[in-house]
Amino acid sequence: MQRLQRPVCRAGVHWARHAARAQVVCWRLNHQDHTTFGTRHRSGCRSFSSEGQQPLRVSNKDLEVWANDVRGHAYSRACMEPYTVSTVRHFGKGVESPDGWSAHFISTSGLKSSGVPNQDAYSFTTLQCGWILCIACDGHGEHGEIIAERVSRALPLFFSSYLVHGTEEALRRAFQSAQNDLESSFGPMQVYSGATVVMCCIDKDAESVWCAHVGDSRLVVGDMDTGQPVFCSIEHKAHDAEEYKRLEAAGAQVIQKRYDDGEVVSRIFIPKTGVPGLAMSRSMGDGCLKKYGVTAEPDISNITDSWKSCALPGMIMGSDGLWDTVSPEEACSTISARYRSKRDVQAGLENLTRRSQRRWIEAEGDYCDDVTVAFVAPLAAE
Repeated sequence: MQRLQRPVCRAGVHWARHAARAQVVCWRLNHQDHTTFGTRHRSGCRSFSSEGQQPLRVSNKDLEVWANDVRGHAYSRACMEPYTVSTVRHFGKGVESPDGWSAHFISTSGLKSSGVPNQDAYSFTTLQCGWILCIACDGHGEHGEIIAERVSRALPLFFSSYLVHGTEEALRRAFQSAQNDLESSFGPMQVYSGATVVMCCIDKDAESVWCAHVGDSRLVVGDMDTGQPVFCSIEHKAHDAEEYKRLEAAGAQVIQKRYDDGEVVSRIFIPKTGVPGLAMSRSMGDGCLKKYGVTAEPDISNITDSWKSCALPGMIMGSDGLWDTVSPEEACSTISARYRSKRDVQAGLENLTRRSQRRWIEAEGDYCDDVTVAFVAPLAAE
């Protein structure tokens, strides 16, 4: 959510405010009829109808049929009232954790202009082949909540569809397909609305962990034994040298401001228009800025080594509503203390959320961003 004030803290608030095993279940969407599913291959895999081909669009019916076919899928729904926890729609096992794992989620609306819903969204998916997929999105613009929810639902479908190509390629294709889906299904809405996304993919059988993201929603891997973070994804901002180089080459207007304390914030505009003033250099949607270098191509990281370096690994992800007021160190310390002592981790997420909300109000007075937090980890041995 973009805010027309200076950031609360440095964590990046907006300025102005493997290859897959044979049993993996994937989907093929027919290019001619987007409501028709293809047949299952003898390998147990469904794929798109031709190499690299994208479906024209994905319907809600497609998403629901797919969600009922996987082991479990759940996604959050936007709420309107301030400080309200989002409802969750469940399919199959829903947010039920796989055996030997712990998974917890919360998304709450902030305090914003009247009638503005929670524009954060999350989803949690467990595939029949053993993958765990967790996604957090932060929408912005007039229709940000619609874009965020759609991406949180569509990305797992596309990722599972492309797993036959290997994890990294599946992630790359999934993000591109999700962007194509927005353009074909939500064309006018996504011109001036969009969402940041962070996605964590865990192959619990192969002990492989991946992160992909665009924008400033972030993922942190921490050692729940020590309470220290070992990996943090990096926000995509226009004042980053590599990001700026791409934007400049594409003709975008980038305005940067450096404060006396050394903090730098930036916004991206269509040249000579004063709009839209986007506060991140990569996003889903935001069609008006795609030709100006604001890409939906994710940064993809194989974080397996970081994960395995932990005595007790855990993944915390969230929207910038969390990370703008709570550091990765603080989040890891708060959650790990409860996890190690086998206390209620969900209560720990709620505690982090309230802490973040309090700091927003202390800093802004009349404004609090939406806050989303997710935690996924293997259970500690008895």
